[in-house]
Amino acid sequence: MGKEKPRISLLLTGGGARAAYQVGVLKAISEWYPRVHHSPFSIYCGTSAGAINATSIACYASCFRLGVKKLEWIWSRLHSRRIFATTPRGMSGYLISQWFARLQAHHHDRPPFGLLNNRPLRQLLNQVNNYSRLEKQIAAGNLHGISITASSYKSGHSVSFFQGQSDINEWDRAKSKGRRSLITTDHLLASSAIPLVFPATRIGQAYYGDGSIHQLAPLRPSLKMGADKILIIDLINQKLDSPDHTRAPGLAALGGHLMDTIFSDTLTADLENLSRINALIDSMPSIQEKQKLRKIEPFHLSPSRSFEHLARKYYCHLPPMTRGLMQLIGISPKDDAAITSYILFEPAYIHALIKMGYEDTQEKEALLRSFLIKSGN
Repeated sequence: MGKEKPRISLLLTGGGARAAYQVGVLKAISEWYPRVHHSPFSIYCGTSAGAINATSIACYASCFRLGVKKLEWIWSRLHSRRIFATTPRGMSGYLISQWFARLQAHHHDRPPFGLLNNRPLRQLLNQVNNYSRLEKQIAAGNLHGISITASSYKSGHSVSFFQGQSDINEWDRAKSKGRRSLITTDHLLASSAIPLVFPATRIGQAYYGDGSIHQLAPLRPSLKMGADKILIIDLINQKLDSPDHTRAPGLAALGGHLMDTIFSDTLTADLENLSRINALIDSMPSIQEKQKLRKIEPFHLSPSRSFEHLARKYYCHLPPMTRGLMQLIGISPKDDAAITSYILFEPAYIHALIKMGYEDTQEKEALLRSFLIKSGN
């Protein structure tokens, strides 16, 4: 018998509107396969906006190009109003209701706080995702597992909700848990609830927020579900502009720096740790059997250019009320466009990110093809 094909995991990190870049990457990869070819990935792991992308294409694991085309169709028709309330009445009414809720007595249940009302996103996800397809893909053997990571505000732990084959076990590690669950819109909303921007989502008896907050080991869900290779499509922002160090950082600069740190730093540390373990296995092959370690091959793909110049260019496309709210709390693209790049769900900006992801992937086609096709997919 031939050697069993290695399982490849697709790991999609968070980044709000920046996740359109991942669509461009997947579009380029899908063109290397026939129209009815199954996905080269059997494991999908997503956090924040990456969780939404991962779920969408995992539903079509048996036909990779179809899944990517549907994902591109959704993103190319996005507007801010499909993600959060943007009308004057909708935004002001939501903020006033938040304010009144906090004036009530403590024994009344208060809604989770968020500057933006993401109810339109809930409606959109319910419309475009057929979650029952996930179980069908698992039963057919096209999908080994999918994991959606969120952060528990109750325990302070990173919780990966997964759905997959019966041989995947739940896990408990330091500040990290894996729990078997049927993936729903609630899991996606929880994982993508950027702190202060979007309200937390209740799952069971606890509230959950953006999965990047407490995620100390982003590679763990892929490893726990049996991945042999991991393709990571990251959304690390390339800082190409030289900042003015003589100016005190304002709210925009601080917020952008904090969000960039949340979404990127732990992944870098986890990749370094994986590299050390692989080097140890290479230098001491005997340890592989004794400690039951296995070598994992990662491929890390990140944007070649900064998101910020695009965010500045298309800032004017944001709805007037959204721009007004941002300016009211001191956020302006003149200071720092990092925060804007997360919430700019407008067609022109999204198309630019999809194009960037497509072009970056084409430039690394030879390396990526070797990584994927060498695996027999």
